Amino acid sequence: MTTTTAVPATSAKQIEPLLAVTNLSVTFETPHGTVEAVRDVTLEISRGETVAVVGESGSGKSTLAASINALLASNGRVSGGSIRLDGAELTELGEKAMTAIRGNRIGMVPQDPMTNLNPVMKVGAQIVEALEVHGRASGQQARDQAVALLEKAGIADAAARSNQYPHEFSGGMRQRVLIAMALACRPELLIADEPTSALDVTVQRLVLDQMAELADELGAAVLLITHDLALAAERADRVVVMYRGEVVEQGLSAEVIEAPQHDYTRRLLAAAPSMATPKIATSVTEPGTREVLLSLRGVERRYRLRGRREPLVAVGGLDLEVRKGQTVAIVGESGSGKSTTARLALRLEACDAGVATYRGTDLATLKRTGLKDFRRSVQPVFQNPYASLDPRYTVAEVVAEPLRVHRIGDTRSRSAAVARLLDQVALPAALADRYPHELSGGQRQRVAIARALALEPELVVMDEAVSALDVLVQEQVLDLMVQLQRDLDLAYLFISHDLAVVRLVAHEVYVMQHGRVVESGDPEEIFGNPREEYTKRLVAAIPGRREALR
Repeated sequence: MTTTTAVPATSAKQIEPLLAVTNLSVTFETPHGTVEAVRDVTLEISRGETVAVVGESGSGKSTLAASINALLASNGRVSGGSIRLDGAELTELGEKAMTAIRGNRIGMVPQDPMTNLNPVMKVGAQIVEALEVHGRASGQQARDQAVALLEKAGIADAAARSNQYPHEFSGGMRQRVLIAMALACRPELLIADEPTSALDVTVQRLVLDQMAELADELGAAVLLITHDLALAAERADRVVVMYRGEVVEQGLSAEVIEAPQHDYTRRLLAAAPSMATPKIATSVTEPGTREVLLSLRGVERRYRLRGRREPLVAVGGLDLEVRKGQTVAIVGESGSGKSTTARLALRLEACDAGVATYRGTDLATLKRTGLKDFRRSVQPVFQNPYASLDPRYTVAEVVAEPLRVHRIGDTRSRSAAVARLLDQVALPAALADRYPHELSGGQRQRVAIARALALEPELVVMDEAVSALDVLVQEQVLDLMVQLQRDLDLAYLFISHDLAVVRLVAHEVYVMQHGRVVESGDPEEIFGNPREEYTKRLVAAIPGRREALR
């Protein structure tokens, strides 16, 4: 008699991926005709798996994410294919059914923190709202959970800060609030669309560790959309590479990163900066003899915050100089005082102590004419391109605005200048008639850079100006910065959390922590042999030390 062992049948439910996107196509109706933004895309994500979608700005990454959540713009539609969540076809669901899924079964961390937080609601109340809408908690329990979520996302003094408004947070801290909201209902699928592009490397690691813990704890899936290939290599099980709306390569992270099969993937890898990439900064001879443009001496900036008795010292006793033709970089964690320093340098805020001068003139003494001349000489590129671009203006109008304000040229010459500037920042001329909401995040940032260059300033203050750009465009913009510096003797105050990028372009670097400079000097020395423990932590937190790409 033969004995057989029964093998339990595996149900389709058990083997079916959590998310299955099959032959997906997405089109948009525009004044210029129908645009197919996503074409025939197929990918799967299983429970507990992290899949990264990488590609340059405009490749269709964010459109893919919006399609899954049924959050396409009104002129967009899924024109073909299927999106199934745990076997259920999402493209056939109405708005009411999708509302119950968004934030509950599918968590979303969007790219732009400021435009995705309600400016008139305290951040804690916004997390409480997410919990209450989906019946996860209410009242004091929901408020306690909101504070706990902010703590897990890396917000210090979370109980007090939960009673503040979004504008009272730095860009990186606002992003952490969005991450806390996305994790509030413990979703099955977390879609993270460039979730760490505004975060310093140490907080980035904290946030991504939290996402990994969630996936492990709940068996959740993570769809990570990023232009950071080192991040994809370190954090994802599989990588999907998109180019012009199509998937050109996908596979295990190590295989795609170490042995790319498609020319486009190889180009992405070649453009990614590492701590070993040759510097591109222009040589500055006898820097001590060059004219000092910007000088900060003993500068302090303090803020009164709700829930705190003592003022917050955002910048304390800062000494810094930027000379003509020089790039001075400031690095540090979110909330270290980098962006506050930029606002003081631009005279968008006043110093509480110390003095800030430009070409020897105290910025606090500038009146109308002097201030206008200063604004022409010193131009900003801010961290959040969507918030700094007028949504009522076309791209051409945005870029031409500084020329109109300063009465430079006529309509014809301004149009020619706009075309030249758009070409300099690698934007096609066809985008000139579009509005900011019709552009990707990276495209919007390039518009902001083009606008800053319009007046041919002496000093450009760049606050995380390349953090939203994919590596190919970032490479172009950094090369452009260096070329302009050579041609025009242009100076930069360059603020960034990307140490590899800073090392490429900076002549001098200042490391800030809690509003104070803890270390400064030559980038090669600072990053190669950091003296301070804080600097060592920043260097150690770089994803894969970017060496996985080389």
